[in-house]
Amino acid sequence: MVSMIATVEIEKAGRIVVPKRLRGVSYPLLALALASLGSASSLHAAGPATQSITIDAAKVTGVITRLNDVDNGPLCQHGIVDLSRYYKQLGVRNVRLHDVPWSYDDVLDIEYIFPDWNADPDRAESYNFVQSDFYIKTITDLGINIIFRLGFSAEGITSTPHNIPPPSYDRWVAVAEHIVRHYNQGWANGPHANIKYWEIWNEPDGSGFWSGTPEQYYRLYEVTATALKKLDNSLYVGGPAIAGNQSFLEGFIKYARQRNLDIDFVSWHIYTRNPADVIDRGEMIHRMMAQYGYAGAQSILDEWNFGPLDWQPLFVDADATRTYFDSTQNATGAAFDAAFLMALEDAHVDIATFYTGTSAIWGLFTASGVPQKPYYAFLAFSDLLRSPNRLAQTSPTTSPVRVIAGIADDRQTIRIFISNPSNEAQALRFDLIGLPSDGPMEYRERLIDSQSDFVPVGGSVKIRDSTLEQNIGPHSVILLTISPQQNPG
Repeated sequence: MVSMIATVEIEKAGRIVVPKRLRGVSYPLLALALASLGSASSLHAAGPATQSITIDAAKVTGVITRLNDVDNGPLCQHGIVDLSRYYKQLGVRNVRLHDVPWSYDDVLDIEYIFPDWNADPDRAESYNFVQSDFYIKTITDLGINIIFRLGFSAEGITSTPHNIPPPSYDRWVAVAEHIVRHYNQGWANGPHANIKYWEIWNEPDGSGFWSGTPEQYYRLYEVTATALKKLDNSLYVGGPAIAGNQSFLEGFIKYARQRNLDIDFVSWHIYTRNPADVIDRGEMIHRMMAQYGYAGAQSILDEWNFGPLDWQPLFVDADATRTYFDSTQNATGAAFDAAFLMALEDAHVDIATFYTGTSAIWGLFTASGVPQKPYYAFLAFSDLLRSPNRLAQTSPTTSPVRVIAGIADDRQTIRIFISNPSNEAQALRFDLIGLPSDGPMEYRERLIDSQSDFVPVGGSVKIRDSTLEQNIGPHSVILLTISPQQNPG
């Protein structure tokens, strides 16, 4: 069998040679490739050993799950920036609302909705819902579900820290009940937004959000969850949105089991440089939930992103801060995010929201609303979901490259999503078996790297056998689309 090389070749002298069987194919980016020898992922050059990947187009192993949701809604910069069209392009289904004041306005947090702690929580005039209602509507108008975090946003140096346990748990519970009644039952001219997910606090396992003891948080969860479930048993109530302290989480779940409390979902966060960590963390949390009788609860990862090597220098050391945040927003971040999205498919996770979908730091967009490189990784994943039936594959276990393949419901179009988050170029050979057509196939490539934002590379290329070779550069993402050739001749 003659291998179909779906790339151009570079001789040692740097001259690009198109194989005879590819001559006549349009390569609109050929000049760019020549100008950036070795940087474009579509160039086939001598270097790394070829890694073999087999994809069986006749064997479906499951469904590729939509886990490309984000934190926070589309309005940013006090409404100057509206990202709604991008949320539609990504097909966002769920958003978790936390740190909204960072990117929009003083909304949603307890201290903004109920600004005077000494006011009567039973009176509508004690609340300020106006701007929060407007923000919520921009999300629900898009048909997006909300995970509403009850608590406060991240704070630094401030005159009034909010990381202390509420002075009165009874008053806190009354305020939480009235917020739910407002958004779901129309109390105080509420919008009937039908918000199902209610999360109690954020990262109480860290002093930045909780200066009390773990037991004080467990008690806060107990009284709040009990009251909300009594108000409406159909609500999904959960927490604790941990930063990573597994002992805290086990104490929380154990406390809930001992008191027969409802936990409809367990929420958690992860910032890492190894996408596979989400598989291990998700498995550990799932086992812990099952151990204490909560195997049926949902596992919600509602913050994740590329993590720093060391948190301590951030916002203190300018170079370390710039280097890290540049990495979350450039091709490094895009390749990591693509690899992480693929790892999520093998993790015990029911909902995953990336931190964050906005123009804030860690966001998918610049302050002016321009997509960053990671946005295109999410867009490529959304395109992959057009071929949602996951295909069987075998890949080298030691390879840094992550690959997932799916086939469309009509069993005609195959999409292969590839990410190389490493610092080295990688050479791949795909052996495709069980192709949906006996006739000629063609494939198209779209690329994300330091120079390309999910752009087509070359034109469509005919495949007359079942093998193709594909190089991928460092910190790059590729989506291959393979389908029966149109009008073969």
